This record gives sequence, C-alpha cells and structure tokens, in this order.
Amino acid sequence: MHIVHDPRHFDLATAKWLPISTNHSVGLQELFTHAHDLADVEVPSPPGGAGLWRVLTVIAARVSGLDEPAPFDTWTKRREDALAKGHFSARKVTAYFDRHRSRFSLLHPERPWLQDLRLATECKKTSGLNKLVLSWPAGNNQVWFDHHTDLDSRPIPPGEAVWYLLAQLYYGPSGRCTARTVNGRNEANSTAGPLRGTISFHPLGRTVFESLIVGIPYPGSHRLADDLAPWERDELPHPLGLPPAPSGIAGRLTGRFRHAVLLSHHDGMVNDAWITWAWRHPTPPAEDPFLIYQVNKTGDRYARGAQSDRALWRDVDALLLERLGERDAQRPKVLGHASELPFDVLDHLRVRAFGFDQDGQTRDRQWFTATTPAVLSLLRDDQSASGLSRVRVAAEGVAVHLRSALRSVWVAINDPSNGQGPPARKDVSPGPLRDQGEAWYWPEAERIFWRKVWAREFDDPTLDFIKLALHIYDKVCDRAGNTPRVRRAVERNRGHIFAARNRPKAA
Repeated sequence: MHIVHDPRHFDLATAKWLPISTNHSVGLQELFTHAHDLADVEVPSPPGGAGLWRVLTVIAARVSGLDEPAPFDTWTKRREDALAKGHFSARKVTAYFDRHRSRFSLLHPERPWLQDLRLATECKKTSGLNKLVLSWPAGNNQVWFDHHTDLDSRPIPPGEAVWYLLAQLYYGPSGRCTARTVNGRNEANSTAGPLRGTISFHPLGRTVFESLIVGIPYPGSHRLADDLAPWERDELPHPLGLPPAPSGIAGRLTGRFRHAVLLSHHDGMVNDAWITWAWRHPTPPAEDPFLIYQVNKTGDRYARGAQSDRALWRDVDALLLERLGERDAQRPKVLGHASELPFDVLDHLRVRAFGFDQDGQTRDRQWFTATTPAVLSLLRDDQSASGLSRVRVAAEGVAVHLRSALRSVWVAINDPSNGQGPPARKDVSPGPLRDQGEAWYWPEAERIFWRKVWAREFDDPTLDFIKLALHIYDKVCDRAGNTPRVRRAVERNRGHIFAARNRPKAA
C-alpha cells in the first residue's frame, strides 16, 4: 500500500475539527484567537482529550511567553499579568501558526503532523485501520465498542482520525507491533505510551483562555536548549539514536512518545495506518505535571493509575495536599502552581480528569472523564483541605467494612459446612452482595462527602457513612431471603460495619 497525496492536507490550524458546541467547531488558530470567548472544547474521546490539552498547553506557553524561564515569583507575576490581560495576542497567535504552517497539516506529503513519513518504506505492511481506532477490534484483541473486522472497516474523516492519532501516541500499548526495519535492524515490539493506564488532571477555568494559562506548568529558572515540540523540529529524529531528554514544557508534554504513526489517506479520507516503534533506547524518566505520583512498597515513584469504577471525588484530597497518606501521593505539579493564582481565578477553578483504564499491553477496559466542583480554592486553606481528606478516608474505611460484612453474609449463607468451617472460607465465592452494596454506597457517599465539605463538617465524619452503610446493608440483605439461616448471618455480621468507628485514621 502507498500513500496517495491528497491536495487537501487538512490543516489543523484552519480546518474545523475542534468542537466547541453542538453545532460549531474551530481550528487551532481560531481556538487561540477567540479562547477568551469560548467556554470549553467538547472532546469526543478522553484519551484524545488528554493528548489534545497537552498539545494546546505547549502552544499556549509559546504564544503567551510563559515558556520563558524565570525565578518562580517572577514567572507567577507574568502569569498574573497574562490573566489580567484576558486574551492571547492575535498577532502572536498568527505569527506562531504562520511560522509552523506546514507542520500542522495532518496529511502533508512531507511532514504530516505528529507522524513519520519514513514508515511507508520502513514497514513492509500497514497495521490496519482497526489498529488505529481504539474502539475497533484488531487482530485477536477483544471486541469492545464496535464489531468491525479488519476486512470491513470503513475509511474515516481526518477530523476523526486526529483524535485516534493522539490517543495512540499517548496511550499506545507495549508488546508486539508492526515490524519496522531501520539500517538493516528489524524490530517488531514497542514500549507503552507515556500515559498508558493513567488518569490525568487538568485545571478547568471559566474560559478556554483561563484553562490554558492556568494549565501551563512552571518552566523552571534556566533555559533549556532543546525544548521543542515535534512540529517545531526541523528534522525527524533517528529512531536508533538516543531519545531527546524530556525536559522543559514541550519535552515533558510532547516529547516522550514511544510509538511512530503514519496515516494513509485517499480522496480526503483516512483508510489505513502504520503504527510501530519509535525508539529502541529508553526515554529518560520525567514526571508529567498533570499526573498524581505516589510511592510503591519498594520506594519507587509511579503515576496513579486510572480505575473506571473509582469516582473522581475520591482523588480530590490528592489534588489539594502536597503529600498524602502512606503512599506519599504527590499532587500534580500544575495544581501546586495554581495556589499562587489570583483569588478571582482560583475561586472558580475546577479540575477535569481524563482517565483510561487499561493494562500495559492490549487490554483496554474503559475510558472516562469527570469534573470536580470549584474546589481548588482549598489550596490556600490547609485546614479545610485536611478536613476534606479525613472525610474521604472515613468514606473509604466504611466501604471496606461494608464489603467485608456483605461478603461474610454470603459465605455464611452458602457455606457447605453449615457454619462448621472457617469464618471466611476461600472456597466460597464472594458472591453478588458485595458488588450490589458498593453500587448503592458510592453515589450516596459522594453526596455526603460534598455536603460535609461545603459545610466544613469535618469532626467525626465516620458516623454519617456508617449510617449509610447500615441502610445499604439491610437493603441488600433483604434480597437474600428470610430463612433463619439468612437472618442469623445478617445479624451476626452487622458488627463489621460498626467496627469502622475504630479504624485507623491514616489515609
């Protein structure tokens, strides 16, 4: 297969591919020119959204001048001045996109955006469109959202393909990939994308302009010579060389890709793709400013993973407090920098999360997005932030005891030894009661959590969650039956929930 050079290169700067409302989309240049008038970008997929906001952050840093190194106090004053101005300079926005005009063409015949044209000759075959589109099954992978096969996949418009391109670069799997031969060296495996399996947290202001300015991480006090985004580089890097050190804003946000991608197109539609390895040498470690980092049992730091069954409010205290709990959770650096924002901005600031629950290789479970209320004002209120954390810990602790109680009830009901075996027989399945209880508990626990946070009710937070757990315990167990054996099991295990009052207070 070969690439048909379409004269319509789909210029991401001018093409209408970024939805800002139900009936209106803009290109990158218009997005920045009118960012102060736009509330948000309506991202069609969370993995693509996490990638997009990193790309937008790099461009915002360039056109605002907030990529210039300076002492922290000087830089925060510059950021405050930019927020007071209220908009990006139209002249600087135009100059930036004019300088890199051809580099933002998704289907450019020589330098397609975030792609490597060399793959067309270095790979003997393509990867298939199903490999590009995350929701389509590819090869022997599981069917997820769509039942397309490799044979009946339809071409997709470039405005849709760009989201999958971003998702592949940031969340692509490790393991086997399309073979690529460089200087006689043939390899067919890759390491995982930089955001694989993580949850990403982004400040969300009242306008796109405010979200972008607040989301720019502090660049440090010293200039870095090689802090360039891929579209800002004159030459493609050599895949057998050393990856550039991911330092600076552009390096950390757009310089850690492990996959190389090339879209094939015909008649203005993307009809195939190459997806393979980009580097053979490991990328130097670097922390992403939009991730929570925590410590494992051996003392190594790692990014907090995405869990599709975990609601965002359970991570709020990790966004507010510098170090949290036994895992020493470190809030995203960009949120630590937000504590110095003007009160008017901080009081309205929310946090949006983009998560992708997936394993390290091929299994993609679920992606999701969620947004907190305007809670970041608590960055300047350590006492309330700590109180919020105590409420979250209480809710988590009671949930553990509710799970234990419901599992014990099920085991007692289904114990083949009729109670003569060990109290928690492992040969009896956990049963459905535990999951039913959690499904009812967490939505109600969230309402209690926010009520206590807004009312600053932080004393003895466990009691309200115990009351909720007891109500749900009875509600679930009522469905288990009314035989003497069932009722005996229910009453004997109710004390598991009350024991949450004595649970250690640490997170």
